[in-house]
Amino acid sequence: MSKALCVKVKHTMNWNFSCETKETIPLPPEYTFPQALNYLNPEVNSFFILQNEQDYMQCAGDKQNCTVELRVYGNDGAFKHYVFYNPNGSDEIADFKMTNGVIKRQRKHSFGFLKASKLFSCYFEGKEWPKEIELEDITSQFI
Repeated sequence: MSKALCVKVKHTMNWNFSCETKETIPLPPEYTFPQALNYLNPEVNSFFILQNEQDYMQCAGDKQNCTVELRVYGNDGAFKHYVFYNPNGSDEIADFKMTNGVIKRQRKHSFGFLKASKLFSCYFEGKEWPKEIELEDITSQFI
């Protein structure tokens, strides 16, 4: 297992929160991430994206079994892509069902919507990630 990565995330005022069925969702405090991610549904609304300039966090799947990823761009336009995981979780392959198919990740990449909401809140508020969750660099899967 890899060690926890410290990822510096740029924070600007240019946020956009959206999902498969809505181009714009009100941001906190008007609406909360748990309220929104409670609507994760692999049949009609299988992903949410919180974008900050080019950088973004996304989750996909359903309320009990979603994967959360983070993409961060450098000043040179190159990016790093990470998936959050539980370091004590299983390496067994799991399916994350989506409206148009399936994402295959390991069980350690699976979170319920409340834990995913916590990650979205940390990202939005510029706080540290929960200590029991780590980041795995999966950039090579996108290059």
